[in-house]
Amino acid sequence: MSRTAEPLWMKSLRAEAQKRFAAMAWPTTSEEGWRRTDVSRLGLDSFAAVEPAKPACPREGDPGTTAGFIRFDATRCTEAAIAPEWGAQGVRLVPMDLALEEFETQLHEMFKNALDSADNRFLAWHYATWSHGALLWVPAGVEVREPFLIDMDEHGQGSMSAPHIAVILGQGAHASVVQRTTSSGDAAGDGLLSNAVVDLRLGDAAGLIYHEVQELGSRSLSFRHTRAEVGRDASLRHCAAEFGSRLVKTRTECNLVGPGAEAFLDGIYYCTKGQHMDLRTVQNHRSPKATSRAYYKGAVAGGGRTVFQGLIEVAEGASGTDAYLTNRNLILGEAARSDSIPTLRIGNNDVKCSHGSTTGKLNAEELFYLESRGYSAADAREMLVVGYFEDLLTTAPESYREDALTSIRDRLRGAA
Repeated sequence: MSRTAEPLWMKSLRAEAQKRFAAMAWPTTSEEGWRRTDVSRLGLDSFAAVEPAKPACPREGDPGTTAGFIRFDATRCTEAAIAPEWGAQGVRLVPMDLALEEFETQLHEMFKNALDSADNRFLAWHYATWSHGALLWVPAGVEVREPFLIDMDEHGQGSMSAPHIAVILGQGAHASVVQRTTSSGDAAGDGLLSNAVVDLRLGDAAGLIYHEVQELGSRSLSFRHTRAEVGRDASLRHCAAEFGSRLVKTRTECNLVGPGAEAFLDGIYYCTKGQHMDLRTVQNHRSPKATSRAYYKGAVAGGGRTVFQGLIEVAEGASGTDAYLTNRNLILGEAARSDSIPTLRIGNNDVKCSHGSTTGKLNAEELFYLESRGYSAADAREMLVVGYFEDLLTTAPESYREDALTSIRDRLRGAA
């Protein structure tokens, strides 16, 4: 669907987003959330927003062992499928442009609320120009056993791509999703800017497991806002893996809006020479008796720079909150730098909140032990680094876990 053929409400929303974009400035290092990431030299105004692909029905594929999948080549949806069992129960996995009319009520509310709360120019830019994406809809009471796959092949020298993924679970619905964002072709020479949004909405007593991995080309820029809203007694488990792009800036914000809600935010990242990764999590407790955990682990090779900013925020009425935040960083070379900034904002005394942060190097005694047992220095190093990440990947789908560990091994061997 071209932008001229979009529903009136979406055209109006884009126009409002464009006004906000024009009225805002790019973030500067004088702002706390951007203090350690300077975007002033990136030439952001030179990136042209990509145009949506011409309307076309994606070819149907065989979902195989998945519940369904959808694939994109740049802005064009090339293939989609859903298992008949779940399609018969009203589950939908469709390109976002086709979902605008079918799910007008839900998407209009989602987009409007998100734009109203947009607090930086990247978000306004996204909502003014979003180019493609997908909607997963799981009706109330439907529990999908197999994972859904969303594959985004992002490319386009000098362009700004703005994919938008939305997942909406009805009351008591359950699902899991694996989202991959990669670059094809000559990935190292790809000068793409990705400005993505992932919006997750969980109805009361719903459950969602969401794994996403970013592995764009080494010259790309990656900005992503992931926002989740978790209802009463609902449960979210989110895991983000960051490997690609020369600059990464993400915010994963979880709003616990119903009593008994719970959220587990996990993250892994491997930062190599010349990369800058700035990752932020927000555990926003708005209702009583909710639980959240954020656990991020990173490794930084020589010449790499990482920043982790974590926030637990508890509203005045959110009594009985149980929240924890921790970040661990492994320094793998000279001139590697890792900053960790955990923060608490507590508006209620009846809470249990804490945070922790560690930064260190590989254990010399463990390396010596492995080498004394016949392992080479490189193999011993690889075993320890892979083992460092494995606890956050034990419950992940097998394909996601193996892909993540392969990416870590490849980067280790490349630095050797």
